[in-house]
Amino acid sequence: MKSNGIATTKKSAITSIAICAVFTALTCVFTMFIQVPVLPAMGGIVHFGNVPLFIAAAFWGKRTGAIAGGVGMALSDLLTPWAIWAPVSLVTVGLMGFVFGLITDRKPTLPRLILASAAVFIIKIAGYYIGEVILYGNLIAPLASVPGNITQIAVGVVISIPIITLLKSALPGFESKSRPAHGTSRECQR
Repeated sequence: MKSNGIATTKKSAITSIAICAVFTALTCVFTMFIQVPVLPAMGGIVHFGNVPLFIAAAFWGKRTGAIAGGVGMALSDLLTPWAIWAPVSLVTVGLMGFVFGLITDRKPTLPRLILASAAVFIIKIAGYYIGEVILYGNLIAPLASVPGNITQIAVGVVISIPIITLLKSALPGFESKSRPAHGTSRECQR
């Protein structure tokens, strides 16, 4: 017969895996299907995939953020004509989710959210710039993508911060329930 501690740990691990899977899927779907064209002639779009990524990282931590972001965005790239970008998205957006979760540390206060957003701006711009340099072998041309990357993150931040703040205040105990109980394992947050 299993002890209650082992059963609780197993249930917590299953819940964490499910949360990772749901937010990975949401990130992929929001990236693929919720888009606003900004420069249609150049193929420029703003997608909403960063919204579930930031929510996941803010409430469930750095590992959930990294998995939801990196895997979710890479899957989106693989399932669309942007497949060449999948490795860049896996690394860059995975790092974005990790750092957002690291800074908010499952306590998404406004100062932490703002600091995490600033860090993500830097990671997005640097990561995709380096990715373009590697893919296209040019140091100057990738600078043209910087304004689009800034817009992409700005939209995600402007939408996510109010949602995170609303979830935190509207659902009493939501923030504390997203953190592991003392002595239990969180597979996606280790």
